[in-house]
Parts: sequence; structure tokens; C-alpha cells
Amino acid sequence: MGIFSRVISHVGSGTTTGNYYSSMNNALLKLNNEYTMLHYPLYGSEGDSFLKAQANLTDYCMSLLPPVKNKILLEVGCGNGVQAIHIHRKFAPERIEAIDLNADNIEIAKNEAESKGIQRVDFSVDDAHDLSTIEDNSIDIVINIESAFHYPDKASFLKQIHRVLKPGGSFLIADILARKSKGNRLKNSWKKNMSYHHWLLENYLEELSRANFQTDTVSDITSGVIRGFKCYRKWLRERKRLHFIEGLILKLYYTIHVNVNVYLLKNRRKYLVFVGSKP
Repeated sequence: MGIFSRVISHVGSGTTTGNYYSSMNNALLKLNNEYTMLHYPLYGSEGDSFLKAQANLTDYCMSLLPPVKNKILLEVGCGNGVQAIHIHRKFAPERIEAIDLNADNIEIAKNEAESKGIQRVDFSVDDAHDLSTIEDNSIDIVINIESAFHYPDKASFLKQIHRVLKPGGSFLIADILARKSKGNRLKNSWKKNMSYHHWLLENYLEELSRANFQTDTVSDITSGVIRGFKCYRKWLRERKRLHFIEGLILKLYYTIHVNVNVYLLKNRRKYLVFVGSKP
């Protein structure tokens, strides 16, 4: 792909979910020479890089769950697989089943696992509303980190988690919620193209109860995520030098991306982590 084609790709990344993740994966690969996690960062310490801050979020979520060593873990919405590989290496579950609706993400994930010699992590294309590749009562722990805001029918998703979890099994959902119901036709049209479906806290609590889950904790990590985003400036400065125009576009792309997300987290959204179990 030529320089101008890549520039157009980045400019068009905010029009649909597919464009966004394709552009994000390509940009991260270009900047880092490898794929990296796709989710938000979480502040840990002043010396953290942006990529370390992303790993902080995963590690924080895993710390809220029972130990996963020798357990069967399902990651719903695994993206490019980098997070599942990180969990496999650091937390040693017996096996990870990882699914994502985006076939391109799953292809990247499979290639990443193969190139790194990773075993006992199985990547599959599947829909969070169906989990058709996962058997009933077969999973010890389900994680869903920064994916559920794309699901138009989260109630069905919660019912599927309940179906696949073993009795006594645990779940963790890290999601971006709306602070209040508000919108207009133009914004709602864009959110539809991007498949954005932000629930309110009361929606979550009601539907978790309706799905027969016990909700143990709800953690608000919004401020830590906002602080984590501050790591991006140092990270961008340390990236390899690219073609001048492409480098300028990528830096502008990430600067806009970060500042829009920070604005939304400060004013319209919040980042919550739900942890619970199937009785």
C-alpha cells in the first residue's frame, strides 16, 4: 500500500468499526514492528510506556479474578490476540478459548500465536451474542475487556456467558458506559456505523441480575485510564522514524484519538469493571 493510500486509510478509520480496527492494527504494526494490545491504558507509574499502561489494564483486570492457573479461560472479543497471548504467558491458564467477530483480527491472532510458538490458545471467529463454538458449562472464567460496547444486544451476550460458564465460574466485563442517555440523530447515525452501544450502569446491574449472575464488585477506573493516556506522548516520540508525511499523519491520528477519548471519559462516559459469578 502506497503512502497516500495509507493516509486515506487512517483518515477513514472513524467511519466504521471494521475500518477502525484495520487501521489501528496497521498503524501499530507500522510504529512498533509488531502488533500490540488494542484497548485503553491504565496508569501504573510515571515511568510506564504507553504499551506498559495497556498491559497494566489487563493485569489489573486479572487481579480481580480468582487465580486462572490450570483453569479454562474464555476471552470474548479478543481482537488481534495480543492480550490472550499476554495472559497465557503471565497467568498460565490450562487453556484459553478466544473469540472475535472480526475474521481479520482472528487471522492476525493465529499468525501471532504460531510465530511465537504459543500453544493452548485457540482463536475462533464467533459472535458474542451466540458463542456457538463454546459448549455449555465448559468454561471456568470468562473475560471481556473493552468489547461489549460494540454489542447491540448485550442482554443476549450475558445469557451466553451464563450458559458457557461452569457453576461457580467467574466473569469479568470491562466496559465503557454512558454517564446518561443523550444524543442526536447525527451522532446516533455515526454510533450505529461504529457499532457503539453504551449502556448505563442501571442497565448493566438490571441485566446481570436478570441473567442470574451474582455481581461481586463494580470498579470505576475512569481516572486511572485518563492518566494512562498521558503516556502516549513519550511513546510517540520514541517510535521509529517514518516517511515524513506518514509519520505526521500517524502522530496526528493518535493525538486526535487520545484527546477525543479523554474528553469523552471526562464528560460523557466512564470505564467500569464488573466482576461476578454464576451461582
